[in-house]
Amino acid sequence: MGERKKESVAEVLVSRVIGIVVFLIVLGILNILADAYVRIPIFLQVVEFLNANLGLLILISALFLVGDLFGALPLPLNLPGPIFGAFGAVFLVIFIARFFLFFAEITDLGFFFVFERVLSIPVYLLVFVIALIAGYIGLFTDRA
Repeated sequence: MGERKKESVAEVLVSRVIGIVVFLIVLGILNILADAYVRIPIFLQVVEFLNANLGLLILISALFLVGDLFGALPLPLNLPGPIFGAFGAVFLVIFIARFFLFFAEITDLGFFFVFERVLSIPVYLLVFVIALIAGYIGLFTDRA
């Protein structure tokens, strides 16, 4: 198998924060375009959806960032990393479910409304447990 280089705390912090800043800049540009130039209804709805879920997206990014920061530390200090990754995975599933519901509203496809009923506390708990177990398996098997 190919070995992968473990990132340092500084590399993780810089790369993830740059990603968040780039996303915020792109969203700002989309808001400027939506306010002044573009009047396409679907574009406006997408920008409105992103704005409405901005807090959730930043929370997801922050959870994964903290998890990756812990993951860059040596073994006893990196143990909290998978917990943050598991919480990030749960919030990511929540965002994906919201996106599918948004997509169902735009396209009038009734199939996606199943996510409204299916995704509940047991599913989120299952995602958390699977992500947590996978995180710890990855943590203890990656000795690079």
